[in-house]
Amino acid sequence: MSEARVIAEITLVHPELVLTPTIQALPEMTAELEYQTIAGPGEYYLFFETYGGDFDAFDRVVADDPTVSEPTVVIDGGEFRVYRMRLTSAERLVLPRAAELGMRVLHATSGRGGWIATLEVPEIGRLQEFREHCRAKDVDFTVDRLYHAEDGDRSTGQGYGLTPIQRKTLVTAYERGYFEDPRDSSVEDLADALGISSSAVSGRLRRGLKALIENSLVR
Repeated sequence: MSEARVIAEITLVHPELVLTPTIQALPEMTAELEYQTIAGPGEYYLFFETYGGDFDAFDRVVADDPTVSEPTVVIDGGEFRVYRMRLTSAERLVLPRAAELGMRVLHATSGRGGWIATLEVPEIGRLQEFREHCRAKDVDFTVDRLYHAEDGDRSTGQGYGLTPIQRKTLVTAYERGYFEDPRDSSVEDLADALGISSSAVSGRLRRGLKALIENSLVR
């Protein structure tokens, strides 16, 4: 592969990574990193969108999660919630290093017992530096997929920053007339077709459309 800009899908796993105890206790729920902000020297507030499960159970589990404190619901969308949480330790917070190395974090979602991150990488050497940084912190680092950003792989949607499940959800919605006026199918219809909850469908549609706009209209 040439030293062109690439997209890397990686999995990061360590029991002390943020929210990992909650992710492993409630694998049916999805948490996506919205953004992070500095609360003070070495201290961070993180914002997560969660969906796809029992929020009462999530609240109970996250209250005992040692990786975060002060979990607060800042948006309750019914089918999804956005939480603000304070990181208790920055020891395993590795994604800021990716930004320092010139990478853009396109997406970070819970999965595989940890976090699945999609990174836009300016050159492959930077990704290797990031891998060494993670390993120095004992964080398991696995490259799941690596491809050129310019490939525009329409069969997978990756060229538009879509994850495979986001692409599947958007294509299913299109094929079943969800975007018609009036609509030929509802979120509940799509949920039945995809075998997931309606809240998960709503989340995937919202994030998929956001990725499409970010990577086509405003890129």
